[in-house]
Amino acid sequence: MRRSQIVAAIFVLFCVVWAQSAMCMVTATSLKVSPVVYRGDCPGVIKFNGTITSDRAGIVRYIFTRSDGATDTIVKTLRFLRPGTMKVQTTWTLGGSTLCYYEGWESIKVLSPNPVASNKAKFELKCNPPLNSAISAHGNTDWHIDTANEFLFGTDMGGTVTAPNHAPAGWTKSHMHSGATNTAKYYYDKTRVATGEDNNAASGIDRAMLFFYAGHGCPTFWNTLGDNASQSSMLIANINNGGMLRYYWQCSCAVFAHGPNSTCGGSTMHYSCPQDFDGSADSAAMRNVFERWGPVLTSDLRMACGMSTSAYCHESNVDSVWSNYNNLHMEVAESFIEGFSDWGVVPLCITKGGADITKTPLYTDATFTNQPNTSGSSYYHIMYASGTQSQRRPLTLLPVTLPRLRVVPIAPSARFKSQSSITDESFSGGKAVVNIEAASGGILLKAQQPEPDDIRAIPEKEYLSRADAFVKKMGWHNEEVGKPTITRLATASIPAEGSNKQIVRGQKAVVVTYQRRINVHGTTVEVLGAGGKIKLAMNNKGRVLNASQVWRKVEQTSDDIKLKTLEQAKAEAARKLSSPDAYVLDQWRWGYKEPAGNVAATELKPVFQFAFIPKDQAKSVEFPPRIVEIPAEK
Repeated sequence: MRRSQIVAAIFVLFCVVWAQSAMCMVTATSLKVSPVVYRGDCPGVIKFNGTITSDRAGIVRYIFTRSDGATDTIVKTLRFLRPGTMKVQTTWTLGGSTLCYYEGWESIKVLSPNPVASNKAKFELKCNPPLNSAISAHGNTDWHIDTANEFLFGTDMGGTVTAPNHAPAGWTKSHMHSGATNTAKYYYDKTRVATGEDNNAASGIDRAMLFFYAGHGCPTFWNTLGDNASQSSMLIANINNGGMLRYYWQCSCAVFAHGPNSTCGGSTMHYSCPQDFDGSADSAAMRNVFERWGPVLTSDLRMACGMSTSAYCHESNVDSVWSNYNNLHMEVAESFIEGFSDWGVVPLCITKGGADITKTPLYTDATFTNQPNTSGSSYYHIMYASGTQSQRRPLTLLPVTLPRLRVVPIAPSARFKSQSSITDESFSGGKAVVNIEAASGGILLKAQQPEPDDIRAIPEKEYLSRADAFVKKMGWHNEEVGKPTITRLATASIPAEGSNKQIVRGQKAVVVTYQRRINVHGTTVEVLGAGGKIKLAMNNKGRVLNASQVWRKVEQTSDDIKLKTLEQAKAEAARKLSSPDAYVLDQWRWGYKEPAGNVAATELKPVFQFAFIPKDQAKSVEFPPRIVEIPAEK
């Protein structure tokens, strides 16, 4: 009996102690988030660290709640052995192609012993676009649909390889809007117009790292498969509306027009003189790319590029742009500008940044990146081609035949063979990396560690003199080297806000190009194409940033080629125009065609190239300029 009483007393005491400990109270709970703003590749991991405070020993049960309505399926437990505070934590992984922007929160919800909710730990998610993702679209179903496809894949819509150089094979690529109509809404941001769908997962232009458009246009609009798009309804890389774009590239006539309605630099195209912009408001007489495109750019966008003049949007342009980037290792903006700046076309790129243009992507982007532009937003900056982009061929008597040119293997010169680098004071930084193209023997030299540059340019004749000296020093000079042309990468900057609209002009670099010419039977024949060139990029001081020579060794065979006459070739080219009577021949070329250095070739074939422009340039939307290439062999 006595033993039973003792056991009962102990049991009662245990129950009292247990009851007292179970009756603890949660007196405080809090939660912190890191980072408060997530900016990066997605999915991103958001970390939450919190605390729960109890006034005595006991058991606390809790869960996490989230802004998307999700709650824990497993109740979590804390065992307090004494009064105090214990730590809790969780993570939330989210974001991707279907969720690139999100404002959310998590909170601690105590279930027992007493219901308590912590603060809402708020965060913001801003996803980068997938690295090396590219999309293209066309505004018309003539040759521009092919150009949009060639830009990404190197083939026309029929599958024929037309641009051996194109967006890198390892990239994620998609040609949009095939078979679609009235696609303007996919260029528009819904914060500017209610119908905007630039963030549409399948068709929006603001959903990748790089977007490229090919189609008809003019300074204030461009065709979009039935309707037209314009700048006023756009806001590119608006992350709050799901926009992620980093590079907006466009090939159409004068959509990026800047400067007076006049011509210069050997071009017959209007708006070919951006350097003569006088600060006026945008008008047909004086185009203002800052005014038309500045409000389109968010500070996240790295650059938008297009043409100040009309544009041809030919497969050779696409091939040249990507050869510049993939093979010659030119920087991003330079690859676009130099690749399209032929036949009198003046490309232009614009970005936002602080007052120092050298800190903006126009200068810093050696390669494509999916990171946002962090250089600032107080200024607009442009870069464009200025110089001798177009040289007109005088009318000459063409030969009736030409010898067939066979490509023969060539060993690299002793100067470059088996060398990974060379040292020479001509290079910026004094040293260059050596690369040799196996397909052609082409040589690429790239400054290893370029030195800081001077903002001041030297006279043009000094660049040409230094270029000539460099070509001779490298052993590249011979009787086939033609006269050089020079393209200046000119710049201009202007405050984005306020009444001070003073224009600051400058120059980033120059590109000097030597075209190959071959003497056959006493006739000098130009070599056309992405190959057959010596190309030097020089900084403002005149020191070499990169240099390339694509110059295949050829031999003349005894097999002569009978050539079409100029009139025969011109008539054949005109038949390829949809409305021949609306066009006039602006320029023409003929010669052997040599491909880029990474392309295998056994023969250099002769071709004619004709550049047609509309008789009335005001009708370039209806009749855009066109390049037609015709085989010269009968």
